Amino acid sequence: MTPDQTPPPVGALVRDTQRDTLGTFMGEVGGRWLLRPLGGGREWEAEPSQVEALAAPVPRAVRYRFGDRTHSPGSGPRLLPWSSPEGKPCYLATADEDGYLARLAGGVEATQLAMAEDLLGHAHSMLDEPKLTVPELRFTVARLAEALSDTLRVAHSRGSRSK
Repeated sequence: MTPDQTPPPVGALVRDTQRDTLGTFMGEVGGRWLLRPLGGGREWEAEPSQVEALAAPVPRAVRYRFGDRTHSPGSGPRLLPWSSPEGKPCYLATADEDGYLARLAGGVEATQLAMAEDLLGHAHSMLDEPKLTVPELRFTVARLAEALSDTLRVAHSRGSRSK
C-alpha cells in the first residue's frame, strides 16, 4: 500500500511484505500500522507502504506459520474447555501446543477428566448404599451430567484436532 491510502478496517486480513507474514490489521499509531499474528499474539508495527490488504479471503490451501509449526486452516481451531460469559464456545486458532492458552486448556481438560473419574467412583459406591435420599441422588445425577458434558467437550476438542 502507498502511504496516501486509507488503512483497512480493523480486523482485515493483511500481509506485511517486509516480513512476508499474514496478519490482522489492528489500528494505526503515529503513522505506523499495528498488525497482529493470525493466531493471536504480540502485535508488531509496520510501515503502511509495506502492508498489503488482502481483498479476498485466503485460500484454504494456504498454511499459516506459527513459530516453528504450521497450522492448516482446514483443520479448524481448537475448542477450549470453557465458554464465554454469554455461554458461547471459545476457540484457539493456533497449532502451538506450547503456548500459554494451549497449556492452560490442557490443564483444565486434565482436571475435568480427573474430576469425572473421581465422581464416577463415587457414583459406583453409591449404588451399594441401600438408603439413599432423593436429594442425594439428584445431586449426584446433576454432577454426573456436568462431568459427562465436560468429558464430551474434551473428546470433541481432541477428536477434531486429531483429524
